[in-house]
Amino acid sequence: MHLFAFVCVGLYTVMSATVGVRLIKRAIPNRHVPEILMGTAYLLAPGLGYPMVVIGSALPERTAGLLMFCAGQVLIVMGCTCFFFFNARVFRPGVVYAQAAAALGAILLAIAASEITRGQLALGAGSIGLASVSAASVTMLTVLGLAYGWTAYEGFRHNRMMRRRAAVGLGDSVVANRFLLWAIAGSVQFVSDLVAAHSLQMGGNMTVDVGPVLATALAGVCNSALLVLIFMPPARYVRWLLRDPQGALAPS
Repeated sequence: MHLFAFVCVGLYTVMSATVGVRLIKRAIPNRHVPEILMGTAYLLAPGLGYPMVVIGSALPERTAGLLMFCAGQVLIVMGCTCFFFFNARVFRPGVVYAQAAAALGAILLAIAASEITRGQLALGAGSIGLASVSAASVTMLTVLGLAYGWTAYEGFRHNRMMRRRAAVGLGDSVVANRFLLWAIAGSVQFVSDLVAAHSLQMGGNMTVDVGPVLATALAGVCNSALLVLIFMPPARYVRWLLRDPQGALAPS
């Protein structure tokens, strides 16, 4: 089970870094802020930050491990902050409460990461047993879960809008499908984060217990496939969408 989870999460890490680099390279020449935000989010958080935290926790040399762990936490906060503001900018442009929600999420995440880092500096791998570190981890996972829930809601909302436009001949099947896949990806990650948060809240260990490990593994493999279809769709898939626009527009 744990080997399967490791492979799935590793696959998601590689795909996230690949997509992140591609988005940044494509966006920088034209200064497209949404693509830069999303590319940076994928590159820094799942692409670099998360694996650095995992590896840093496992390194036998404590100083090097702590440096990598701390750097990973900083990258996770930076990447997730970009993700929060991507949601606000793309889905709710000019809406004050959306910007406020993104800022609040970033602040809560930074506070939680600081407490997790403090525990790691004090106790190393055993810090997860501290009530404050466990609470900080629950907070981080809950904030991330809510952000992905926001993503899922906006994806389904925009997919519904595209279906309405299609009824009068204005729908774009490729764009509509991306909204749908984006919503599915957000839903999957939302469930995974909340399962892990619930496990911690109940006194479990999300790195060992079957429920959170399985949820993390399935989210990793599922979202790896979705990243390909959203950002690097095969030509055959795009041709299918264009031939079958109603299938592309249909909600899950």
